[in-house]
Amino acid sequence: MDALDSPPTSPVTSLLTAVFTPFDEDGGLALDTVREQADALAGWGCPAVYVGGTAGEGASLTSAERMALLERWCEVAAGRFDVIAHVGHASLAEARTLAAHARLAGVRAISAVAPYFHRPANAEALADYCAALTAAAPDVPFIYYHIPSVTRVAIPASAFLKAARGTVPTLAGVKFADGDLADFQRCLELAWDGCELYFGNARLLLAAVGLGARAAIGSAYNFAAPLYLRMLAHVERGETAAARDCQFLAQRAIDTASGYRGELAGFKAATKLTGLDCGPCRPPLTALDEAELADLRTRLTGIGFLPRETA
Repeated sequence: MDALDSPPTSPVTSLLTAVFTPFDEDGGLALDTVREQADALAGWGCPAVYVGGTAGEGASLTSAERMALLERWCEVAAGRFDVIAHVGHASLAEARTLAAHARLAGVRAISAVAPYFHRPANAEALADYCAALTAAAPDVPFIYYHIPSVTRVAIPASAFLKAARGTVPTLAGVKFADGDLADFQRCLELAWDGCELYFGNARLLLAAVGLGARAAIGSAYNFAAPLYLRMLAHVERGETAAARDCQFLAQRAIDTASGYRGELAGFKAATKLTGLDCGPCRPPLTALDEAELADLRTRLTGIGFLPRETA
């Protein structure tokens, strides 16, 4: 199933994974690990990966590293799932260079956050910025990445959609990584054929599905995809209570992992506990030490997220 071409008609939402960037102990790219990541994702039917975004620590990579990482993902994904390249950058020129490279690499779509140092004043300025960026890849679908908690760009995604529809010819959707469900619902109402809303807050996915979300992008699916797939199966069968139980367990797992050195470090550690080691984070983020990792294993087992036989 290609979530970018054919959104599902059933209530079940497609889970697209915002993948981690694997590093070795010295902080360099561990590109050999990408094949293992891809095999794990293909194993549960992930339709697409989102490369170089928040989970991928894209802002901590050089442009050359981002290009090498993307090329590796396109290589290992070929024929198995789509690749979406995050090309956002504080520099428009760098973002355009990354967009042009992504086009040549063969991605299914490009995506970008709003400029996060010198910020746009309004939705029209943001739309103009995205138009200039996407002109470097004029035949590649563009997904705007709305994550105000990180960028501090508080322009509602719905306001951006209104401003960008006539300004960004390749606009194909929004990655909505926020908890404002009212704004998300406004976006759903504004969306047109060929414009998809990708919900990006795993803690609230069940609520978003209730509003009509048909696709999601998130880093939690690196380690919690089986639980979320189970939740969505309950939704499809109308088993509301069971779906709520799954969402609550997912929230507890997310909160537990996030309690160790922050969400990204905790999520990478949880992924390691489920069988895939993507290495440490890049400074200024820090990875869990062995004692913290053991404690995380115990706590995730205690809440029923990890099976006891792995503890």
